[in-house]
Amino acid sequence: MKHNHNSIGPHTLAGKQRSSLNAVNKVVLPGEDSAEFQRLLLSLVEEHHPATPTESLLVDEMAQAHWRLDRLRRRQDQAFASETLDAQLLLLLHRYATGYERTFFKSLETLQKLQRQRSVQSKPPFVSQKDEQAAFFQMLDVFTAPPVGPITPDSFQGLPLDPLS
Repeated sequence: MKHNHNSIGPHTLAGKQRSSLNAVNKVVLPGEDSAEFQRLLLSLVEEHHPATPTESLLVDEMAQAHWRLDRLRRRQDQAFASETLDAQLLLLLHRYATGYERTFFKSLETLQKLQRQRSVQSKPPFVSQKDEQAAFFQMLDVFTAPPVGPITPDSFQGLPLDPLS
């Protein structure tokens, strides 16, 4: 099978869903609901519309960080509900939770930055109405001016081919 080096990952929603199963095996522990993780991941994909492999990785990272953070919060709730409060455990859980929160928001920030850059690159350059109007009238002058003599192919030499240039 030949590998397409220009591929940016799956394009269809079904392909993205299959691809996102890779993350499930890494983050969902036995006893946890893998379908729930899938719903989380798909909701993030639908919200952020990753268009490149890097953007897809960032969305996966966000889903994994959120999933692990929820797991830690449940564990913190259990620790507070126990009869003996284990301060060491709570400190450890807090440290991990801080790391997962940081991972989530750093991934989100990076994703948004990449998407803004892509959006700016895809927009046509700004042309003021005044410049656009001047180019339009210049084009009209060229095409509506009476011929000075017989029209030959050389008559158009030196005229701009692009009316905006």
